[in-house]
Amino acid sequence: MKKILLIRFSSIGDIVLTTPIIRALKEQTGCELHVLTKRRYSQLFVGNPSISYIHAFEKAPDECMAVLLKENFDVIIDLQK
Repeated sequence: MKKILLIRFSSIGDIVLTTPIIRALKEQTGCELHVLTKRRYSQLFVGNPSISYIHAFEKAPDECMAVLLKENFDVIIDLQK
């Protein structure tokens, strides 16, 4: 099973708009899907059955770096840029 990291840090509207992308990735690939976001927005992803794990940080994504490096993702999708 592929492991995919989806990056989306902010903007409530933009995060909500990622929902179809998340669903499609899960349906088409059957992947283990992780999301990296700011802690204040992490609740927007909670309860989404397509997401396997939410990595949330307070100030900078570097806070999660040690954990993320251990995950050994097959694909990283940066929706922030």
